[in-house]
Formats: sequence, structure tokens, C-alpha cells
Amino acid sequence: MIIDKIRKVNKIEENRIKNEKASDMMIGKWVKCDSCKEIIYKDELHKNLSVCPNCNKHFRLSARRRIKQIADDGTFKEIGEDILTKDPLNFNGYMKKVEGLRAKTKIEEAVKCRNM
Repeated sequence: MIIDKIRKVNKIEENRIKNEKASDMMIGKWVKCDSCKEIIYKDELHKNLSVCPNCNKHFRLSARRRIKQIADDGTFKEIGEDILTKDPLNFNGYMKKVEGLRAKTKIEEAVKCRNM
């Protein structure tokens, strides 16, 4: 009797862990279209060049994603990546804001340049 109860508790715990892992895998995999309110699988959206397959709304693109879409693999050679933002007008809190955005986005600069 006691062993049956222990087995039952262990099975319940195993099922709970499996459900948590399955739900964790799905976090961040979906996006909601602001225009048509449909929920879209992110991989499907990226395959469709960040255009909603239901209403044709164009989603915002990062510079990296745009470059990946329009340049052939291995052809984009960035220049000036060592140039960093300065604050010649000494705006209050500007450099702190820039550093915060760098940490958040993992992007050094807002502009990407290519040598022609």
C-alpha cells in the first residue's frame, strides 16, 4: 500500500516535470500580430521574411536580420565596427542610456556599414 502511494506520487512528480519542460520550450516561440491579432509561430514568420502570413503586416527588422535577408552568405563584411558612440554635447545621462542599450541588445551601434 505505501509503495503504491510512493509510486503514484513519483508519477505525478514526473508528469509535472515533463509538463514544465514542454511549456518552457514554447516560451518565446510565438508572436502576436498587432494588425490581425493572430498568433504566429516565430520560425514561420522568419521564413516569410517577417511578414504576417494572414494580413501581410511587415514586422520590424533588426539590422542583422535585414542583412541576412538581402545579402548572400559570407558576402557582407562590416567596416567601422570599432567606432563607438561619443557624447560631444554632454547630454545628461546619454552615455548611461547608451551603455544600458548595449547591454540589453548586445549591439554596439545602430548602424552597420559595408565596404563596397
